[in-house]
Amino acid sequence: MSREFLLAFVLALGLAAPALAQAPDAAQLAAGQALFDQNCSVCHLSTGAGGVHLGSAVSADLRAPGLEQTYKQSDDLLRRAILHARDQDDEPLDMPMPAWAGRLTTAQVDDIIAYLKTLKS
Repeated sequence: MSREFLLAFVLALGLAAPALAQAPDAAQLAAGQALFDQNCSVCHLSTGAGGVHLGSAVSADLRAPGLEQTYKQSDDLLRRAILHARDQDDEPLDMPMPAWAGRLTTAQVDDIIAYLKTLKS
């Protein structure tokens, strides 16, 4: 392999790679916690531990590491779960998990996801 080809290949990889996500700042985490407390904690508890019985369903534990393992460490899958009430396999989540699309913006969901990543079991 020529040096020029290798350099072009490495540069192409760098240009095609997704941008590295920045670590959330204190403002994003505070916004995420406020949104979580307002919209999610009634079912998932303020700790994110879940376990609340809602008819035949039990609310999910949203703390790490379980959440990351379930959703394959993918913010896109977490976003889909929150916005569209669909799980990691694109199946509907148990009722009464609502789809938050139209009630929360993607930016707000990203704030919630950033906050969720701070919760540990």
